Amino acid sequence: MLTTFENNLPRRIRFGRGVSAQLAAELGRLGRSRPLIVTDRGVRSSGLLDRVAAPLGRDGLACCVFDGTEPEPPFACVAAAADAARRAGLDADCVVALGGGSVMDTAKLVAATLTDGRDAPSLAGIGKVGRRPLPLLCIPTTAGTGSEATPVAIFTDPSTGLKVGVVDACLVPDAVLLDPELTDGLPPLPTAAAGMDALVHALEAYIARVATPVARGLAIEAARLLGPALPAVCRDGGDRGSRDAMLLGANLAGLAFANSSCCGVHALALPLGGRFHIAHGVVTGSLVAETMRHNLPSCGADFGRFAEALGMGACPPEEFPGRLAALAREIGLLGQLRSVRVPDDAIDGLARDAVANRRLMDPNPRPITHEDAVGILRRTLLAHG
Repeated sequence: MLTTFENNLPRRIRFGRGVSAQLAAELGRLGRSRPLIVTDRGVRSSGLLDRVAAPLGRDGLACCVFDGTEPEPPFACVAAAADAARRAGLDADCVVALGGGSVMDTAKLVAATLTDGRDAPSLAGIGKVGRRPLPLLCIPTTAGTGSEATPVAIFTDPSTGLKVGVVDACLVPDAVLLDPELTDGLPPLPTAAAGMDALVHALEAYIARVATPVARGLAIEAARLLGPALPAVCRDGGDRGSRDAMLLGANLAGLAFANSSCCGVHALALPLGGRFHIAHGVVTGSLVAETMRHNLPSCGADFGRFAEALGMGACPPEEFPGRLAALAREIGLLGQLRSVRVPDDAIDGLARDAVANRRLMDPNPRPITHEDAVGILRRTLLAHG
């Protein structure tokens, strides 16, 4: 018997090479004409901002750009974006996110707080946002975070290095433009890290205790796209077919975990990445093998189905964690983690913070104790040393 569940999805998703050029038309569909564009300096310097925003002026739309989003953003980025809009004198009637996960997470809270001045840190937690007065349109420039599909925004407390989640259904964007052309120039390491993070999103969404039938279906389809495309695009960044599959797969994975949950991998990854300033996908991609080895007794059959969807054939469940480790090694994530020295005496605190994250630990298919977390972290980090 199916249990009661709820799914929250963006109202409109458009996919295709070149669709980002139709931003003005999408704003017209939303009845908006004065966007605040939230992005970062990397997107600006790459030329992607000009490429997407320039047509707005030709169509007679006024806009303001905030390009100060930081990697693993602090809540201060939300206030800084609001200040930029006020200084520009723009009475923004919508928010457009152009960038990766940090940009889209920042834009979510900008859209929620810009007009009423609410304090962004006070919204941390589950269900505390309540309303998003301004429409939000997301244009991802990386294929991995899936933030354009989710009700989640992650911020970093710079004083502690801890990451804090803001979770509310009203944060799901109104519209999404998925343009693979914007990811064509992504360098190898960000491509690998973002792509492996997307794969972990799909896997955790599939095995989570709270997974809905919709989420599981989306996760499997994401796996079918990501499995062959991820190693292919890491070998050849000019493989346009794989770039297309990666962006669509990452979006489906985002839709999946938005309507299920991420689990133990992400709970373990947030304190490690936050304290040692390691790219999120490098951490999740490195931790997934040992975490799934721990989960094996509770979800072996699911591992078999997911491995087959990834293109691993009839992979025995007990071999699945090793296959994930091999993939992370092949695309360079394990070596990247090895380049960061994490002191052994930090592991106990990292494990404690991970286990305290009940939002992510409770949906994990097998309980993870403090001792389990220490073991997963130690085995993963020792494997790199």
